[in-house]
Amino acid sequence: MHDLEISEKQEIDFKRKRTVGKLRQFLATVCLGPISLGASLSWTSPVLPQLLEQDSSTNFTYNSTNASTNSHIFDNSSATFKLTIDEGSWIGSMLAIGVLAAAIPSGYLAGRFGLKKSTIALVIPNLLFTIIVLFANNAYVLCVARFLSGVATGGISVVGPMYLSEIADVSLRGTLGTFFEFLIYAGVVFVAICGAYVSYTTLTIILGVVALFFGIIFFFLPESPAYLIKINKREKAEAALNFYRSECYNVENALDEIYERVHKKTDEKVNIFVEMRSKAVIRGLIASTGLTIFQQLSGIDGVTFYTVYIFQAADTQLNEYTSAIILSSVQLLSAVVVIVVIEKAGRKVFLYISASGTCVCLAALAMYFHFKLSGITFFGMGVIPLASTMVYACAFSAGLGPVPWMVNGELFAPAVKGIANGITITSNWVCLFIITKTLPIMMEEVGPHITFYFYSACMLLCLVFIKFCVPETRGKSLEQIQNELRS
Repeated sequence: MHDLEISEKQEIDFKRKRTVGKLRQFLATVCLGPISLGASLSWTSPVLPQLLEQDSSTNFTYNSTNASTNSHIFDNSSATFKLTIDEGSWIGSMLAIGVLAAAIPSGYLAGRFGLKKSTIALVIPNLLFTIIVLFANNAYVLCVARFLSGVATGGISVVGPMYLSEIADVSLRGTLGTFFEFLIYAGVVFVAICGAYVSYTTLTIILGVVALFFGIIFFFLPESPAYLIKINKREKAEAALNFYRSECYNVENALDEIYERVHKKTDEKVNIFVEMRSKAVIRGLIASTGLTIFQQLSGIDGVTFYTVYIFQAADTQLNEYTSAIILSSVQLLSAVVVIVVIEKAGRKVFLYISASGTCVCLAALAMYFHFKLSGITFFGMGVIPLASTMVYACAFSAGLGPVPWMVNGELFAPAVKGIANGITITSNWVCLFIITKTLPIMMEEVGPHITFYFYSACMLLCLVFIKFCVPETRGKSLEQIQNELRS
């Protein structure tokens, strides 16, 4: 009886320590900076209306009635200087330029100096962004600030998935990747809420404080186990794994696997350029860059950037701003649901569901515009734009949103992971720039129906790509994934 009580106590203690380890993994995910990433993406949304010249506001597509009922509580007089719409567009696009400048270098630096140091260093451009915005008095200075914000964003995009892949338990890796995606949406919502009630300078200070706060917490978290093994600090690597897996977890096998994976290529002194041409790396790059390109070809960022414009073109009885709020809320809620279910099935299953769902929803939206152009109407037709985009947001969040982030950290060996992820992230932001620049032009030149038919067709091609080019990674160790790519 006494032995049974001891056994039960040990079982309870084991579960408690295992739970603590999981919570630490979630804490690390938060501190990697996905909230700051999401905030950077949406910073211009509440800020530019405060800075645009009064005369420029007449160039917007929405009418004066909607503008007055949905305007920011701060009018343009709250800003110390004014911007033209052209200057505002440059400030918005400078983020992508900063990301492109930082993606590949940040991957190299992470491999050279460690993921922890690299993550903490990314706080610096965020703080510089905050300081420069506070003292900015023209568009050129704000462009420099946004460039630095893009540098931080690009670094987070590369380093975050790398760190998660190193510290996450295999059974939790998918959940953490989805949680990372959810926190990006949380950052977008955070800016939307704060930006509605405070000035752009106060908003920027808040974001700087948030970045600094999480950077300080991350300072006390351990370095990546793989990097510690790489620099021959096995005891610290063991402590790092124990920190995230609990002391009850037998880390010896995991350490041996990491050692074999890290030092096998190091001992052989394989040239990095030769390694990048290996079959495993090429197949991994095809899968990761292909997924990130199709992620953008789903049109998600175009829809996000131009939500109000799209609903205005739809010309339904629903207020376009209300529709936009509903859509963004659905995106956030669907990200929460995916966190719970992402490990219930394979990565490819969720990708199939996501690509199929977005394909159908985009086709439905295209058909609405086609019917409207042809003068065809029927009962309930007006709800199609909002209903299709809501389901579209859910479908995207189910797979094409989180899975590419997860795959980026799973497909590559440590020797090439930084550079490979940098290439993938660069592809993502180049495509994002192209999509967000061309979507309104396509809607104007060829019509919204052709535009969304095109994106729907891209999702059909995505299904074929997933079938033949994307390996299944769920429940597999990083070494097993590498062996599959080499086979």
